[in-house]
Amino acid sequence: MIEFVNNQVSSQIILTPNKSMTWEANKKILLCMFCFSMIIGLSFAAIGAWMVLPFAGLEISLVGLGMYYVCWKLNFKHIIILEAESFVLQKGVYFPKQEWQWQRSQVSLIKQDSHYRMSAPTLFLEHINERIEIGDFLNRKEKKQFREYMQEIRIPVISKPAP
Repeated sequence: MIEFVNNQVSSQIILTPNKSMTWEANKKILLCMFCFSMIIGLSFAAIGAWMVLPFAGLEISLVGLGMYYVCWKLNFKHIIILEAESFVLQKGVYFPKQEWQWQRSQVSLIKQDSHYRMSAPTLFLEHINERIEIGDFLNRKEKKQFREYMQEIRIPVISKPAP
């Protein structure tokens, strides 16, 4: 997902993965799965097969851990802050863990074609000798929209064939 935020001093481009559900919705699904699993586990325990209960609890715990990990990964963001002469790229989950500050006039966007025909191209931001991949979680349509916006704000876009 791409979000453009413009104000008088600077512009921001916020890139985030597409989220099918929020963590709150995932917790509700997990609760329903827990109740269903416990009904089955308690039924088996009532007829004497009590060893099913710990495995039912372990199963729900592992599913919940997997759901939490996926939701955490979907909170990853790439934020680009554009000012008159500066270009700032920040990457992180809840706060910027990595940050690059460059001169805007020396930044270019590299579009590298994929080996596969239907795959989205890979995008890199390049500044002098530094190359950073950006928007790896975006789909083909969103990457095209991002490239077009970069051209609108006069950041050069360079196309390269697949390696």
